[in-house]
Amino acid sequence: MFVHGCNYPWSTDRNTVFYGLDFGANVWGSHLGVSTRRAAVARDFDEMARLGFVVVRWFLFCDGRAGIVYDEGGLPIGVDEEFFADVDAGLEIARDAGIRLDLALFDHRWLFRGVSQPLADAVTGELLEARLPEGRARVLLSEHGRDALFDRVLAPLVLRYGEGGARADLAAQIFAFEFMNEPDFVIDEWERDLSPRVARPLPFWLFADVVSRFSDLVHDNSPALVTIGGARLHNLWAWDDDALGLDVLQIHSYPDPQHPERDADVLGVPASKLGVRRKVILGEFPGNAAGRHPDDASPPGHTLEEHLEFALAGGYLGAWPWSFSGTDAHGRFDVDALRRFGERHPELVNPRFAATRDES
Repeated sequence: MFVHGCNYPWSTDRNTVFYGLDFGANVWGSHLGVSTRRAAVARDFDEMARLGFVVVRWFLFCDGRAGIVYDEGGLPIGVDEEFFADVDAGLEIARDAGIRLDLALFDHRWLFRGVSQPLADAVTGELLEARLPEGRARVLLSEHGRDALFDRVLAPLVLRYGEGGARADLAAQIFAFEFMNEPDFVIDEWERDLSPRVARPLPFWLFADVVSRFSDLVHDNSPALVTIGGARLHNLWAWDDDALGLDVLQIHSYPDPQHPERDADVLGVPASKLGVRRKVILGEFPGNAAGRHPDDASPPGHTLEEHLEFALAGGYLGAWPWSFSGTDAHGRFDVDALRRFGERHPELVNPRFAATRDES
């Protein structure tokens, strides 16, 4: 089985990058979610379907800037009144394009110092810019915070799209729930990878307990898989523990021969040689490394086609290039390479790809 997918991972109108703004009202008092830009997002999904994708990885809460309402202590009260309208719209758009979603709930930037959380002036009501010196670490580090997150945010989300939920008709559109994108950078014991922007890192045992609790929530109420967006190959083994309850693992690969200590090159290593028992998705890799990459990086010359063909032959569950949105230093993936892959493997791609080919 090979799941042909890509990273969306947030929308853009080429002027605004909607990182963390696709779902729900935001902390600055506005609402820019999917339901307000439905036609534009639908056009993106139509294009992704025509490129052949059947799964799209889409970030949900990111660093917590939208979708969640917090109390004065920074703990979740619940989701805001616009959130489910946006998630419904996103799932409906995906359904109509023949695409399923991997919903990545939180980005590791959730714990970065300087996360924005404006405060209302007690007299005027005007929003004053404020920054959280420890990010939203308290939500996960405190038992009360974790309980609030699960009871008021995560459970309502999973239950809504599970059996018997208010939108059970959309349950099949969720391929997987992913608790966090690249948690490697926020784990206390992983000093090699811990970001200097994290003031209060998470002990691995605590993060593992949260992931296990989330896996149980999903498995008890949803047909979706549970995964984690692992950033480093050398940490992949840790996510394979049965206690975490993950169904499939991810590895993100951005090797740099000039800095081999940053990340190992997974290309050429078949899934059977990764030392884990679960299926593995190559969840992120540069979609056009030769054409676009960060200024401080010197990526190897692997092409998008080489990644896809290697992953398919090497027993990976999928290989999802970064990214459709093209809003960061990696730019947009190589569209022509995707079309060539679809031509060679018509059995793997979205039916709309065949229609596009026949029209040309």
